[in-house]
Amino acid sequence: MNSVLLVGSDRFCTSVIAQVRSLDVLKVMSTSAVSTAVEMMEVSLPDVVIVEVCCLEDGSVDKTFGTAYNSPYYVLIEEPGQLVSKQDNGNDRRLKPLTMKRVVYSVDQLSELYVEEKAIALESGADAYLWRLSDRGSALPSACLESESLVAMPEAGQLVSNAVSNGASLVPQLSFRKSQQRLIQAHIHIGLNRAQRYRDLSRINDWLSAVALADALTQLSNRRAFDMELPRQVRVALAKSMPLSLMVIDIDYFKRVNDRHGHLVGDDVLKQLAQRFLSNMRFYDTSFRYGGEEFVVTLGNTELEEGWTIAERLRHSIERTPFKLHALANGLEALNVTVSIGLTQLRSSDDESGASFLHRADQNLLRAKAMGRNRVVSDE
Repeated sequence: MNSVLLVGSDRFCTSVIAQVRSLDVLKVMSTSAVSTAVEMMEVSLPDVVIVEVCCLEDGSVDKTFGTAYNSPYYVLIEEPGQLVSKQDNGNDRRLKPLTMKRVVYSVDQLSELYVEEKAIALESGADAYLWRLSDRGSALPSACLESESLVAMPEAGQLVSNAVSNGASLVPQLSFRKSQQRLIQAHIHIGLNRAQRYRDLSRINDWLSAVALADALTQLSNRRAFDMELPRQVRVALAKSMPLSLMVIDIDYFKRVNDRHGHLVGDDVLKQLAQRFLSNMRFYDTSFRYGGEEFVVTLGNTELEEGWTIAERLRHSIERTPFKLHALANGLEALNVTVSIGLTQLRSSDDESGASFLHRADQNLLRAKAMGRNRVVSDE
């Protein structure tokens, strides 16, 4: 569900909720504490975050919420009455707290003020910056003004026009004008659309990653996936002092299969062999097609003795159960195949990349072939 998080005073959140209530399929959350907002964002990242500027640390989105690639769409809203008078202080053009008497701004000054504050907000990580206007006085440069200037009233905490600068008209008004309502809803739609595009892009990237790391023929993980996964498993095993074993498997005389029966039969054997790996492995073991007729299997949390049992069970299963052939094989319905397996266990002296680990298993595979094939050879 699309979601919006409001961060600000109760008065602020109430006024904003009134403007987004009409939006369909929208979950609205609110909090007055930035620390709570950060916790809520960690649990369930909202699509849009609308923040009252006075809640930000140093007026900065990045300092307050941090930065992330999939960060929400930040909309900052500020009451013009909370702005402070511009005072010349060298190169410091930030607004200072208003402690002096009334300050009169012209429309041009307000326009410059608005542009400057918006630039500061966008530079701090915001996606949009708005002024919240009351019903009784407008501060946006683009608004229609009844007078030529606006008066900042520190006592009232808001900007009002000269025409209403006395009497009861100074009571703060928190409702949005219709144009403001359209503007804030437009920004919410922009944020929701951006979030949807990000989700779509993430799904596409996940699919592309899966395709790039999968072997097209056997549907096992491919060599690229193995080169990425082995160092990770080695680092975890070494850090946690957990056993890790590795099998390198090669189909015996596979070239003869291709030469005698054709590559369609060879492909059929490879696909069926991959399925036998999956059937004989535990859920935390991982099978890879390393290249050609060679496969690699990582055995998580497995000592060498247990790895030997698993390897022998797999070898016997392949030897004793002929492969049924579905491709054109000159009338051949089944084919007997055997495998040779090199097995090793991770040692504390192995490098974190897994190179020495893999080399040792591969050397054991060469020994198995030299000893007549169709056997398991391990370190001991």
